[in-house]
Amino acid sequence: MFDQAILLVEDDPIMGESLQQRLTLEHFSVNWVRNLGRAKAELQLRLYPLVLSDIRLPDGNGEALLGAMLQRYGGCCPPLVFMTGFGSVNQAVRLVRNGAWDYIQKPFDLDLLMRRIHDWLPEGGDAHDAWLGVSPASRALEQLVERIARLDLPVLIQGESGTGKEVVAEKIHATMAAQRPGKAPPFVAINCAAISDGLLESELFGHEPGAFTGAARRHVGVFEQAHGGTLFLDEIGDMPSHAQVKLLRVLQDGKIRRVGSEKSIQVDVRLICATHKPLEKLVESGEFRQDLLFRISGVPLHLPPLRDRPDDAAWLSHRHVHALNAKSGQHKRIDPQFIAWARSQPWEGNVRELFSVIERAYHFSPDCWVRWTRSAIPCMQQDLPGGAATGSTVPERLDSYISRVELDYLQQRLTENKGQIAKTADSLGISRKTLWEKLRRYHQEAGV
Repeated sequence: MFDQAILLVEDDPIMGESLQQRLTLEHFSVNWVRNLGRAKAELQLRLYPLVLSDIRLPDGNGEALLGAMLQRYGGCCPPLVFMTGFGSVNQAVRLVRNGAWDYIQKPFDLDLLMRRIHDWLPEGGDAHDAWLGVSPASRALEQLVERIARLDLPVLIQGESGTGKEVVAEKIHATMAAQRPGKAPPFVAINCAAISDGLLESELFGHEPGAFTGAARRHVGVFEQAHGGTLFLDEIGDMPSHAQVKLLRVLQDGKIRRVGSEKSIQVDVRLICATHKPLEKLVESGEFRQDLLFRISGVPLHLPPLRDRPDDAAWLSHRHVHALNAKSGQHKRIDPQFIAWARSQPWEGNVRELFSVIERAYHFSPDCWVRWTRSAIPCMQQDLPGGAATGSTVPERLDSYISRVELDYLQQRLTENKGQIAKTADSLGISRKTLWEKLRRYHQEAGV
């Protein structure tokens, strides 16, 4: 089972205590051992997401630790980062060539190390109780939702498609429901843009038998279904004007009337609306009623796009892979290079687009690492890291294209050889030094 504890291998009591304290302050769980033998024993018991080790240990060295990890995990070895002094840099470089993840030279900047670890393990830090994200904007919204849930006011959530508007609506409802004893109140959601104008009124308020052609039996609308709970009207900016008038009346007197009936029915619902359209501009153009806008925006919320929340992109990536693991019974992890790339993308489709990309990378991954290579995944170029978007007016430079293709090919061959530098270099007909230098240059260019 994939664990969230970091394995720290350090025999120096001062250095070990310092790292343990800082990692704990960052809300990471730390298992600190002081020798190679204990580290090997721990690696037999748990699959750590990160191993941080001194290169020189009382009963062995980094090569012995790397060998034990490769033997235990094969090509899906947890990220192993060595801490080394100046005199062991050459050894550290050799270990990275042979499969270690990276090395840091002592004395190192603890803040920089923590930032890198948070990129790899965003579930750490303050993310243990997050549900929307870990960025300052998301955390502020989470706190606001806790307050909103206690208020008897309608909520209007605005933001681009795919930013998580329904997730916020469901959280408001769940928080409100947790404060009420007894049977859980209903949560009913409807997308106003997905229903034809002729049927929307029936979906909202219901209809009686014979109310219109095809109405063979009584239909209970979403307002009645949500009685005592929450009604979520998504894409309310697409609601036609005739339905806006009737919705306004319901919000004014709390009563609905089924189509084809003369009887009014009292309903009690918490209304949450959402839209990706600017309702203020729709009011100016006459497409949306101003008085209805006033009614539904008791508490207005705005969800920022994912491109403005790079920390959330990293956190959501890991979270979605964990969800896919739970569903498939696998134990895959995201390559940190994927995280570095995801943080820099515009994500025009926001979270929905990010999850789609991750799912493709997950299912096409040949091993336990979720990574993104053109040679492994059959998809359009505009979906790929570094790929030019369809319709782009700026062609990609030749040197950039050649570099992309070469890096993808090298990564593919490394995967086939379970990350072994020497074996991969031999299969490519180049020296290990040449392969190592190419990989190091590409990683530096990508900022990884």
